[in-house]
Amino acid sequence: MQQEDIFYEDRFLESWAGAIITNPSTAIVELVANCWDAYATEVKIIWPDSKKNQHFSIEDNGKGMTKDEFDYIWRAMSYDRIAKSGSTSAPPPGVEGLPRFVFGKNGKGRFASFCLTKSYTITSFKDGQKFVYKVSRTPQKPLITELVEFVDKGVEGHGTIIKGEGEIPQIGLTVEQARELLGGRFLANPSFKVFLGKTPISFSDIDKSLSIVEVEVPSYGTVKIYHIDTRKPDKTTKQHGIAWWVTNRSVGECRWRGTDVERILDGRTEKAKRFTFIVQADFLNKEGAVKEDWSGFNEKNKAWEATRPIVQDKIREIIANTNLAEREDKRSAVLERVGESVNLLPLLSRDRVTTFLNEVVDNCPNFGEQEIVHLTSILAKLEKSKSQYGLLEILHNQDPHDLDALHEVLSQWTIGMAKLVLDEIQGRLKVINELRIKIQVAGIDEVKELQPLFAKGLWMFGDKFESIHFTSNKGMTTVIRELFDGKSERASLNRPDFVIRGDGSTGFYSLPSYNDDHQEDGVQHVVIVDLKTTKLSLGSKEKEQIWKYVKELKKKGYIQADTRVDGFILGDQIESGEGGTRTEDNERVKIQPLMYSIILSRAEQRLLKLYEKVKEAPFLMEQQEELSKFIEPIPVQQPSLAEEAGTAG
Repeated sequence: MQQEDIFYEDRFLESWAGAIITNPSTAIVELVANCWDAYATEVKIIWPDSKKNQHFSIEDNGKGMTKDEFDYIWRAMSYDRIAKSGSTSAPPPGVEGLPRFVFGKNGKGRFASFCLTKSYTITSFKDGQKFVYKVSRTPQKPLITELVEFVDKGVEGHGTIIKGEGEIPQIGLTVEQARELLGGRFLANPSFKVFLGKTPISFSDIDKSLSIVEVEVPSYGTVKIYHIDTRKPDKTTKQHGIAWWVTNRSVGECRWRGTDVERILDGRTEKAKRFTFIVQADFLNKEGAVKEDWSGFNEKNKAWEATRPIVQDKIREIIANTNLAEREDKRSAVLERVGESVNLLPLLSRDRVTTFLNEVVDNCPNFGEQEIVHLTSILAKLEKSKSQYGLLEILHNQDPHDLDALHEVLSQWTIGMAKLVLDEIQGRLKVINELRIKIQVAGIDEVKELQPLFAKGLWMFGDKFESIHFTSNKGMTTVIRELFDGKSERASLNRPDFVIRGDGSTGFYSLPSYNDDHQEDGVQHVVIVDLKTTKLSLGSKEKEQIWKYVKELKKKGYIQADTRVDGFILGDQIESGEGGTRTEDNERVKIQPLMYSIILSRAEQRLLKLYEKVKEAPFLMEQQEELSKFIEPIPVQQPSLAEEAGTAG
């Protein structure tokens, strides 16, 4: 069955249009930018106020729209303004002026009204037409348009009016904040007036963001420079840069021109998207510096040649002073937040941390206060730590992808928790690494070296041996050593935790049992690990030996009637037909022969074959280097017996 209709989830428009529909600051800037793009010279805004039952409205005297244009533009979800109408906007009939560079690109700005009103009517005049549409939305329909009125000819004027209807939403932006916001972005062109209420937005609305200086141009006159700092950078440099005013008229566009970028500021930087400079130089008119169409200045004009570099140098100085003041404010703010921890450091450490702080503030202007606080706090902690700056060297040597992975790990784990897990994994990987190397070498001496591995490696035998409460039972070891009437090797005395005999070594590991009062009252589980030398086939004799141990331990009271016993006999070969498990005592005792290669494979499987993935980890490579000495033959300095016999003969 074919389905052609699409549907929208409840928050589609919020997700698609983003801040334009959720943030009132973004919304009002977008709506006024639409008026600019329509080549309005006057914009009138009424701010919503539920207490006064006052709906939002915005009216402009721009080019307006015909009904056909509205039907297409308003309903096209990804309207490409640049592709359809170009990057500039020409003035409407009866208005003089140069083409304006437009703000709009993707047509999302038309949804901004929904941030300031639940629904609205839009009225527009153009080419003798007038239309009125009601525009609303529902959770499932992001845009509903309903034609209210249409006059196809004979209507004078041009422009657009949007008026809110229905419930008046609470707007988290005051009238004063809106005036300052718009003033910081739309005062650069004197031919574009914005009214909020009945009062035009002016320089007085941005006194917190405005500074004014005067500079003298010898032989010509005084230039007044208005510096507007929006504090927060915009996405682009549109309506930022340098705007030149001559006799209250804009000359060209407000922007960063080629020589401005060379002498003052790179247009790609944050400050280029934040600063606007309005330069009033009325004397340039009488000096003939302005082109006839007011699109710019005559490059060879002497007054212009004298004025431009003086103004550019002054603007560069203003930016430098702003940077200096911001750096000092940032430095003081950071020191206030980290001062307590830094003051606890020794004098030399304190000096290193404050020197670092000063260098970051001076040389990394894009770092915010919070980032510098984090860096300084980390440095102070490194000064207190034992390893100090070793961590920085490790981080410096990491691949960028590994740093991303580290960030992801630390965002989900605490360092202590991660270390706990990694220490356990590292310990197990080292057991596997050592076992892998040592079982390659034949001989009883080497097998004796394996027994300590199983004291911390019982997990290799299966899940039920994971408990950290399994410990080496020296009492049982003593009993078995006595069983051999002193026949166990003298080396056993140096290793009281297991028994060493002629054909191998045996370790005993027990898990205690507890009574109802949670007091230890015996042994719940015993694991016997009997490691045999290589080239010895495992069979019934070796199984019987383990059973003999169990009976002796029962006789001496080390094993109770309900104690479980698992005996593992390990070697590198098993007699034919002897690979099965021997059970005794109603299956409470199980004795199983295993090959070293099998237990190694099981261990790797239990670690999800992690060893193969991380076998080049630094701690494993270092361990392999140490263990290589284990398998290297000892160099012989004296002559061989054969050589000595030959010499004697």
